[in-house]
Amino acid sequence: MDKINWGKFAVYHSDDGDLEDQPDLEFPFVEGSRFRAVNTGIDEPAVQINLEDFYKGKDIPWTLSHDEVHFVLSGECEVEYHLPPLMIETGKVTVKAGSTYYMPRGCRVVWRVVSDEPFRHLCVCFPNPGYPIPVARSQQKAAGAPDG
Repeated sequence: MDKINWGKFAVYHSDDGDLEDQPDLEFPFVEGSRFRAVNTGIDEPAVQINLEDFYKGKDIPWTLSHDEVHFVLSGECEVEYHLPPLMIETGKVTVKAGSTYYMPRGCRVVWRVVSDEPFRHLCVCFPNPGYPIPVARSQQKAAGAPDG
């Protein structure tokens, strides 16, 4: 029988400064795309929560190996989706600040940022996919880690 991996209670207070000094990265397989991300410090066996900015420019396609919920903080984005198992159930929605949306495991999505400001969202991934995202500076300070 497998042992249960228990998570810890955690809180993240959204801090715009957490992304300000993060480098722009290219999304995998999308040359010329731009995004940046930090882990909110909530990185438990069942869930990883990241704060992300996507930028206007290149469309960003992705196929999810886990479930995700996004809560949009700022910006606006068209999300085109194709649902498993056959990807014939499709749709397109526009999400903006205050929107929350769910993408099931196996879903193929294409994000198209339509606002000039970054599309900023909290990304809740479950189970934890183990994305190698640095922990937000505000969370490092809260945990007593030295600056640097």
